[in-house]
Amino acid sequence: MVSYEVRMWLLSMATMSVVSWVATASSLLILIDADRLTGHAAVLLLVWIVAVSVPVTFHTILYWRRVRTTRRVLALGRQHDTVVRGFAEEITSLR
Repeated sequence: MVSYEVRMWLLSMATMSVVSWVATASSLLILIDADRLTGHAAVLLLVWIVAVSVPVTFHTILYWRRVRTTRRVLALGRQHDTVVRGFAEEITSLR
């Protein structure tokens, strides 16, 4: 099972991702609405997107996939354990 700390870390990463994308979108809308989307402001906004939003989102998606894979592997392990115990009981009953 995935530990509580890992789940909380992933939740905080997902929250950071959402907040960073909302901040980026709101900044862009404010600049467009105020007709102040200059080249300098656009470059700063692009730096913000590249430096914060994209890496945080990438890591969040990557680690959520790892968590899902871990859960699938653990479920498969439980299925195999059940099958092996069934075989063991059948072999024991044949003796």
